[in-house]
Amino acid sequence: MSAVTEPDSNDHDLVSFDPASVRAQNRAGTIAATAAFGLMRTATKMTVTGAEHLPAQGKAAIIAAYHANHLDPILVGLALKRHGRMPHFLAKSSLFSGVLGTILKTIGQIPVLRASGQAGDSLEYAKDALANGQTVVIYPEGTLTKDPDFWPQHFKSGTARLALETGAPIIPVAHWGLNGIYPRGSRLPRFKPLSHSCVVRFGPSLDYEDLWPHREEKRAKTVLTHRLTNIIAAMVGELSNRELPARFHNKEVGE
Repeated sequence: MSAVTEPDSNDHDLVSFDPASVRAQNRAGTIAATAAFGLMRTATKMTVTGAEHLPAQGKAAIIAAYHANHLDPILVGLALKRHGRMPHFLAKSSLFSGVLGTILKTIGQIPVLRASGQAGDSLEYAKDALANGQTVVIYPEGTLTKDPDFWPQHFKSGTARLALETGAPIIPVAHWGLNGIYPRGSRLPRFKPLSHSCVVRFGPSLDYEDLWPHREEKRAKTVLTHRLTNIIAAMVGELSNRELPARFHNKEVGE
């Protein structure tokens, strides 16, 4: 697979990943992470495993994250920041207004410009971040899982598309325990700092070298998305100590 390359063109009106901007984002991100960690430690203990699978600092990475709780961006972000990686999440563009929007742009988050003539810009910003050795975090489902047992649901192809267009490694990440402090449907978290813990697990880089020669074919994105779904589901099963449903044992698409 080829190395990440600079996109042909990029509009930096919303966010930029040149060295000076990245340094400013890291400084602001450290302040935000310190505050977020102080808040999270009042609710739960956090354990991180598999951090050895993260590429060295300065190397691009796509973090494909399980999404089952409104608090998990904080959990995953803290796990990455703790290990020297500034997370750049893809987030819906409606969040990028007012005070919150200013904060998100200051810490280098990436807006997803849906339903507009600039819809492709979300991946252009992500490609720019990867070209500058940054860590891009994507939720492949695009939303919280609605599965009653918290298994991953339908993954969209954006993660596969980004990987196949850049050659960046995909690091799957799963977590478990957040529902114990912020149950689905609750308005506020429950605070259990002495009796509750959450686990974040990073998996090995997803192998898609076999798909690289076919990266421009639609089927390559389908196969890679299917592969990623099964891997993250297996990680959730391991963390929750549950048997993996049969639908995640399926072979590769087309086999």
